[in-house]
Amino acid sequence: MAEATKVGIIACSGEEVPAGTISRLATRRVLEVLRPESTVTLCLPLFLAGEQMERRFARQHPTITVDGCDKVCAKRATETYSGQVASSLVVTEILGDRVTRCHRSTRDADKADEEAVWLVAERIAAEVDALTAPVAHHLANETAAASAACCSCGTRPPEATLEINGRSVTVSALPLIFQHLEKKGLQPSDRCQEALLETVRIYHFIDPADEPAYRDALMAAYQSYCSRRSKAISGVRGGLSQ
Repeated sequence: MAEATKVGIIACSGEEVPAGTISRLATRRVLEVLRPESTVTLCLPLFLAGEQMERRFARQHPTITVDGCDKVCAKRATETYSGQVASSLVVTEILGDRVTRCHRSTRDADKADEEAVWLVAERIAAEVDALTAPVAHHLANETAAASAACCSCGTRPPEATLEINGRSVTVSALPLIFQHLEKKGLQPSDRCQEALLETVRIYHFIDPADEPAYRDALMAAYQSYCSRRSKAISGVRGGLSQ
């Protein structure tokens, strides 16, 4: 039997309001706990930067955008670069007045934040169920064919492992994040530690107590990435000059 198509979820990347943080945490809850087998995440910053794997997935699979506010930045970006979204959710509309009791930073999160995250996560999960039930029946053959044609569009983004305070932590899409930051001209120096941390934090939860360890680990990994890239480019140029 053909496997039902996956649903992509693109969360708001805004950090200036609590609803933006809730959108990302709720999305992670769906991906990791509620519907891990039927969903994949699409990274909005990479999507906006022109990452073709992200854009192709959103064109070929049902995609849900989860925006923090009525600016609906995630929805607009998706429909600009890939096409109409299957479902558009707005955290402030789901939570109403509840959002005023939530916090912008996870450092200050309390019971109100946790309840808000669950409410939004359950709403996302309901949308996933509504999309996968009919799609699995009517488009199973098309999904299998599309997966064969585009190879990796239905797979999760590449991952990398960091050593954080003596334990191994897997960070989804880290190679793509490094690629994106390199293209933007970010140099591997102490000044880029905050940029690395904040970019990774968008889709990977970082406990405040672990932030120093993440800064050091991300800096070392990015330096290694840039060094390998530099050697590869030098090798190509050397081969061309011979």
